[in-house]
Amino acid sequence: MIKNLKNSFTILFGVQIILIIVLAFLLYILYLNQGNLAKSRDAEYQSYQLADQLRQSSDDLTRMVRAYVATGNPEFEREYWAVLDVRNGKIPRPLDYDNIYWDFVSATGQKPRGDGETISLRELMVMAGFTEAELEKLSLAQKNSDGLVRAETVAMNAMKGLFDDGQGNFTIKKAPDQKLASDLVNNETYHKNKAEIMAPIDEFYLMFEERTQLAVSKYLQLAMTLFLVIIVGSVVLIIISIYSFIFFRRQIAINELNVIKNTELTEAMQKEAKSKVELLKSLEQKVTERTKVLEESENQVKKSLSESERANKLMVGRELEMIELKKELLKYKGNK
Repeated sequence: MIKNLKNSFTILFGVQIILIIVLAFLLYILYLNQGNLAKSRDAEYQSYQLADQLRQSSDDLTRMVRAYVATGNPEFEREYWAVLDVRNGKIPRPLDYDNIYWDFVSATGQKPRGDGETISLRELMVMAGFTEAELEKLSLAQKNSDGLVRAETVAMNAMKGLFDDGQGNFTIKKAPDQKLASDLVNNETYHKNKAEIMAPIDEFYLMFEERTQLAVSKYLQLAMTLFLVIIVGSVVLIIISIYSFIFFRRQIAINELNVIKNTELTEAMQKEAKSKVELLKSLEQKVTERTKVLEESENQVKKSLSESERANKLMVGRELEMIELKKELLKYKGNK
């Protein structure tokens, strides 16, 4: 019985230990998977931010060149070239550049935040792990944007009365031509070129979303699988634990009942033995008493026999003395 109980305990306890180890390992894998999932989502968000910065820089350039053409305020021209220099890594990139920045600069003339490191947008994209195909799309968009810069440069120089000398230099001076400048940044060609910038950016969005969503979906699917396995394993562990509790509790109850029975049997046997001992003692006492009585009787008999012997001896002695006296008496009578 005890051996079977030990074997059952070993098996059930061993199974529970194995399940606990497996669940702990699965939880560790789930923890690592959640970390990879978080990294994938961060990469997805960072990739979106970088792509959006290219789109936003193109919109900022358009807004600033049009503002300069409309107002002639040189601050807009300065901001225009600053946007290009930040994108190309020629001047430090403002901190949190993906947040609103140039609108505050245009309104207040002050930087809302400090500057960070000096690095081009393309370098950031390479560091973010963009694929070659994705970089090609963004490079095409930046190339189209740089091509649009040429028209915007012509427009800004026209506002200052400077015109192309045919060799790409603005050395010919004439009267400022705001109408020409406004037409250059608002005509159909400009909008067409603007669309050519946005087209590869839109294609990039589709490409990187497919790539990042694939990675995110992979980690999500693995997380769901691990989660379900952990739940099933936990349920099995709970069932085995409950079964073990009931089983061993029942075995303990049976053992306690057996102990009680054995105790009662032992007590009965002890009581019976005690009765027998008492009976033996009683018999022994009776035997002792009888022995004493017999000894006393024997002593009395012996005493009686001894007294009888003495009496016999006395009687025999007297008889002998009487015989001697008679003999002497006869002898005496004969002598007379």
